Amino acid sequence: MMKRFVLLILTALSMSFFVSCVYNSGVKEPIYSDAGQVFVYLSCYNEPSLDITFTISGMSFMDKNGTWYDVNPEPLVINSKKLSCSQIKLKEFYLPAGKYERLKWTISEASYNRGNKKFSLALPETAHNRGNGELFLDIDFNVFYRESLCLFVEWDADNSIADNYLFKPVLTVKPQQLEIKNILAYISNEDSDCVTVIDRQEDSVVGTIAVGEAPRGIAASSDGTEIYVANSGSNSISVIDTSVNRVIDTIDNFGYAPEEFALSWDGNTLYVTNPDSNNVSAIDVASNLVIDRIDVGKNPTGIVADKDRRKLYVSNTDSLTISVIDMDTRSVERTLTVSSNPRYLALCDDRLYVANERVNDIYVIEIPAYTIKTINVGFRPQWLVCGLTNRVYAASATDNEVSFLHTTLNMVTRSIPVGDSPAGMGVDAIRRKLYVVNNLSGDVSVIDVTGERVKKTIPVGERPHGIALIAE
Repeated sequence: MMKRFVLLILTALSMSFFVSCVYNSGVKEPIYSDAGQVFVYLSCYNEPSLDITFTISGMSFMDKNGTWYDVNPEPLVINSKKLSCSQIKLKEFYLPAGKYERLKWTISEASYNRGNKKFSLALPETAHNRGNGELFLDIDFNVFYRESLCLFVEWDADNSIADNYLFKPVLTVKPQQLEIKNILAYISNEDSDCVTVIDRQEDSVVGTIAVGEAPRGIAASSDGTEIYVANSGSNSISVIDTSVNRVIDTIDNFGYAPEEFALSWDGNTLYVTNPDSNNVSAIDVASNLVIDRIDVGKNPTGIVADKDRRKLYVSNTDSLTISVIDMDTRSVERTLTVSSNPRYLALCDDRLYVANERVNDIYVIEIPAYTIKTINVGFRPQWLVCGLTNRVYAASATDNEVSFLHTTLNMVTRSIPVGDSPAGMGVDAIRRKLYVVNNLSGDVSVIDVTGERVKKTIPVGERPHGIALIAE
């Protein structure tokens, strides 16, 4: 009986230890108690003339003490032509905090395509391991507890075959820089607990920043010096300093599951919807303190600021209402009723566009008369954003498309396939690009709004949700 009792205790302790080592969002695998997050990206920015394919079947990192840590990716098949002038995410994982000095890839096979013929290549060799496919690279980066960083590997495909038969890839590895000065976009990743930083000139990932649990809504301050991230899982708001791209403050929100943001007309107050507490928090951006809570309807989700009239519009999804809030008094002055579940909002000139996630309609509310009309768009819209030249862009998570709604004709003129379950969107008016965050495929589609086509796809974290663009 005593042996059985001891066995039960040991089993319970071992299960408790295992559970404590499992990170509950993003990468579902055991990690270390002092873990930091690492993303590895592979790029081939030149257009290679050689058509080379190889498979990465293992990846390991050596710390300064000589200890190796396997991150065990699924087999990754890499092709130089498909990678041409682009970037892919190889792996997202966790390592113990500390300094790392070597990276090892295990290459299981490699081949060279010429014309219609495929030629096998000999695998990489080392002094101690002849042709076993192990490839070693010197690196120099530090992992910090509860922080996130990217490693960028660049492949020179045209110089990766030696003696006509040996696969000897030319690779360089660089960690992300602490300061990123380019024109940027920030993507919240709900299941990775981080924000991905994208260079909008090159449309490539340049960094990642750890935030709170399950980040969803994201917004930039009026001067672009700070990014606010709504951590729906930890009921807090992370504040990122864009000059160094690090979290400099965390705001205790006093609301449950914060969702979306809007800034006041003067940029001094930040408002965030709290779906699980049926209210909106008002935050003083100078002190980063919650100064008020405004009760609205049930499950408030979308929010948008009318800075000219000093109003806020909040969609209460479960109440089938829109709350109109006076920013000066911070109180609800009017409630508009609709016939189905309002979701996300876009205020374009004097019209408030409301996505209806249950039926194929968009509500159009004329401001300030508050008259409501309905446009049938043929799909269930969830996300909306004001576009260029009398356009509103609407994302359909069921059809995996973004549609262009002509605001004068009140009809859809174009629908463009994107990734799985498109969510937040952002418009770069200067470069005439639309960024679409795809929640289930873990990437961002970049649409040329002039040519009305997807020009690039950028891999980010797990279940990305929102996007914030720094104004120029």
